[in-house]
Amino acid sequence: MKIIEAKNLEINRAATIDAQAIKIVKKFNSLLKNKSFDGLSEINKSLSLADYKNLKVNKNEIKNSGNKLSDNEKQNILEAIKNITFVSKDQLAKSSNSINPITGLSVWNKVVPIDSVGLYIPGGTAPLISSLIMQLVPAKVAGCKKIVICTPPQDNGKINPAILWIAKQFNVFDIYKIGGAQAILSLSNGYLNIPKVNKIFGPGNKYVSAAKSFVSDQTSIDLIAGPSEVMVVVNDESNVEIAAYDLLSQLEHGVDSDAVVISKSRKIFEGIKKIITNEIKENPNRILEKSIKNIRMVLAKSVDQTISIINNYAPEHLVLLDKNFTSYIDKIENAGSVFCGRLAPVAFGDYASGTNHVLPTNGWAKSVSGLSVNDFIKKISFQNATDTAFNYLSEKVIGLTKIENLPMHAKSILVRDADSDSVNRSAFINRQTNETSIYAAVDIDGSGLYEVSTGINFLDHMLEQFSRNSKINIFLKSTGDISVDTHHTIEDVAIVLGKAINNALGDRGNIKRYSNTTMIMDECSANIQIDLCSRINLKYKLPKLTEYVGDLPTEMVSHFIDTFIKNLAITAHIKVLGENSHHIVEILFKALGMAIGESIELSNQASSTKGIL
Repeated sequence: MKIIEAKNLEINRAATIDAQAIKIVKKFNSLLKNKSFDGLSEINKSLSLADYKNLKVNKNEIKNSGNKLSDNEKQNILEAIKNITFVSKDQLAKSSNSINPITGLSVWNKVVPIDSVGLYIPGGTAPLISSLIMQLVPAKVAGCKKIVICTPPQDNGKINPAILWIAKQFNVFDIYKIGGAQAILSLSNGYLNIPKVNKIFGPGNKYVSAAKSFVSDQTSIDLIAGPSEVMVVVNDESNVEIAAYDLLSQLEHGVDSDAVVISKSRKIFEGIKKIITNEIKENPNRILEKSIKNIRMVLAKSVDQTISIINNYAPEHLVLLDKNFTSYIDKIENAGSVFCGRLAPVAFGDYASGTNHVLPTNGWAKSVSGLSVNDFIKKISFQNATDTAFNYLSEKVIGLTKIENLPMHAKSILVRDADSDSVNRSAFINRQTNETSIYAAVDIDGSGLYEVSTGINFLDHMLEQFSRNSKINIFLKSTGDISVDTHHTIEDVAIVLGKAINNALGDRGNIKRYSNTTMIMDECSANIQIDLCSRINLKYKLPKLTEYVGDLPTEMVSHFIDTFIKNLAITAHIKVLGENSHHIVEILFKALGMAIGESIELSNQASSTKGIL
C-alpha cells in the first residue's frame, strides 16, 4: 500500500493470455481431439483430478436439488434472479424500440437470440452461483434455445445443489461435470459428448482464459476476464471505513486482484491503511495478505484530475463514495460498472442489484461493455440505493455471500449505516403444496415491473395487466400439473398474491385506504370500489362468460377474485358490464389493479380514526 502522486500512477496490467497456458491448452486439445475420454483421463491424472466417464448430471439430481437448500437460500437466489431479469428485460426492450429519424423512415432492431450458448461456471472452494445467475438470466431473456452449463464437481463428485436448483428454475438440464480448459475446448468442438455451441461465456483462471482465446477463431466468446479490479474515490473522512472494505471485498477474489484508491487527503489514506492492517491482523486471510500489496493510493488535486485518472485506467468497478458523486457521472467515459454513494456497495452489483457482474478488465472498459442481453451495445451501469432499498437487500446479499464464503463482501455491507427506520413495503411468499410450488415477490411502491409464469398464458397476461395498472412490481413463478387440472394453480396463485400484498402493506398505517375506480374499454365498463380495512367483504357482479378465454377456464375467474380478496383482507365492490368475454376479464384485472394501486398510496393522514384498520 503506497501513496503516489497522480502523475506517477503507472498502469502495468499483466497480460490476459499467458503464453505457457496456451501451450498447455494446445496439448489438452490434441488429447481430447484424438483420444476423447482416454485423453481426458490423461489430463485428469496430470492435474490430480478424479476421473469421470459420465459427465452429464442426472436429471433426477437436478429435479431434487431444491431439497438440499433452505427456503431462505432460495429466497435470496430468487431475489437476485428477479432483479437481473428486470434489468435484462429492460435492456432487451430498448434495443427493439422503433424510431423515426425522419418522417416516413422507421429504424429498429430485430433481436435474434444466439441459438446455442455454453456457460462456464468456475468451481473450486465455493460454488459461484452469482456467476451462473449473471449468465443464465440474460441468456433466457434473450431467448437462447440451447443452453449448456459446464462446471467442475465438488470433492464428492457432485455439482453443488444451488447451481442445479438455479438451472432447474430455467428448465436447463444440459449440465456437465467438467471444468478448466477441458470444458471450454469441449463446448467449442463437441468433445466428450458435450454439445458444441455457438458462443461461450464465463470467467475462469488463466487456463480458461487461454482456452477461450484459443477457440475464439471458431467459436464466439464473451470477455476474456483478467484479475478483479476496483477503483475507489473518497474525500470524506466519514467514508474511510467503507472505502477500506470496498477495496478488501474485491481483493479477496485473488492474489492478483488490483485496487486503486483516489483522494486529495493523505489522512484518508492513512486511515484506510490502519483499518486494512487491523482487519488482516484480526482475521488472517491467505489471499488478502498478498493482494493488499497491490493497493495504490493516488493523490488527486481536483475532480478533473480524478476523472482523468478514471478514464485512463478504465476500471472494472468504480466506487464514488462521497455525496458529490453526481459531479463525476457526466464525465465518466470508461468504466465497467459505477457504484454511487455510500449505500451502493460493489457487493450489490456482484450479486443481486440487477446489473451484471461480468465486466471488462485490463482496460477493456474503454471499448467494451459488461455482459448484457445486447452485449454489442456499449453501456455503463450506475446504481444508487436509498436507505429503504439498502435495508431490504442487505440481508439477502449477506446470505448469498455466506454461500460463496466471501466474508469481505458481507463486511462491505455491514459497515454502512443506512437509516434503520426506513420502511420497505415489499414481501416474499413461498407456498409449497402437493399440487403446486409457488414463489412470489411484490413491491407495492414499484413501477409496474413484472415477471409472471404460472403455466397458464392468459392468467399470466392478466396478472401483467394488474401489475402495470397497480404499479406493483410482481415476480411470480408457479409450477404445477396444469395438464391435469388448472384449479389448484389458479387458486394457489390467488392465495400467494393476496398474502404477499397483504404482508407488504404491514400495519396499513398512513395509506390512502379508499378508491373508487371507473374504467371503460371498447364495449365494457368496470367500477371497483376498495376499502383497505382488514374487514373482508366482497360484492361482485360479472356478466356471463364463455367457457374459456384463451387457456383460462372462466369458471375460475370469480374464484380467483374471491380468493385474492380474502387473502388480501380488504372490502371490495366490483361491477363489470360487457359482452366480449376476453374484454370483460381484461378490464376486471386492469381496473382492480388501478383501484388497489390508488388505495395503497401513502398518505400523511391517518388511515383510521381508531388508529388501526
